[in-house]
Amino acid sequence: MNLWAESDCARWLAAKPHGSVVYVSFGSFSHTNQDMIKMIANGLVLSGLDFVWALRPECVSSEALPDGFWESVGSRGLIVPWCKQKAVLSNSAVGGFLTHCGWNSIVESIWAGVPLICFPSVGDQITNRKMVVDDWGIGIDLFGAKSVASCEEVAEKINALMSGDSCDELRRNIERVKKKLENAMTSNGSSRMNFDKFVEDLKAKMESCNSEFKPY
Repeated sequence: MNLWAESDCARWLAAKPHGSVVYVSFGSFSHTNQDMIKMIANGLVLSGLDFVWALRPECVSSEALPDGFWESVGSRGLIVPWCKQKAVLSNSAVGGFLTHCGWNSIVESIWAGVPLICFPSVGDQITNRKMVVDDWGIGIDLFGAKSVASCEEVAEKINALMSGDSCDELRRNIERVKKKLENAMTSNGSSRMNFDKFVEDLKAKMESCNSEFKPY
């Protein structure tokens, strides 16, 4: 199996055109079964696009990827066991992110201005997907309501994200959301103001508790 070291990732990306690479990662804890790995792998083959796939070693076995995968992919694919995700997303070569919709991944993708393909599986990932696709319009669903899909659909969604009719709109939306996040993080922004209010409320509560405390 052709697994590269993390240190080779930036060098590999440097040789790729702007916005041409799909980054694929399902986080540190989400488990993806081998059938799904094969479906996504075949979808990446059919898409014809360059990709970086962060695939944890415990998800990889001699049968994890389909037969002939590397022969079909050649130099346009890179699989790493781990990478510095923020650095990869911030690389100008990366134009899309196929993700499990973990919150950290979403925030990092917004900061990098990279639209998402959502593939949630459990817990808050489902809610996060709703915000990304339905509320903010910065991503698309991989499979929609269907629990079973095909590698052809994976390829179709990847190409739609990278160069489809909705591509420009997704990028405009993510820039808008990014600007709101930046404004929220300023000294007078809503995030800082809410944090300061939380601290003041906590201090007031502690002072109230201390004043009511009467030692025996």
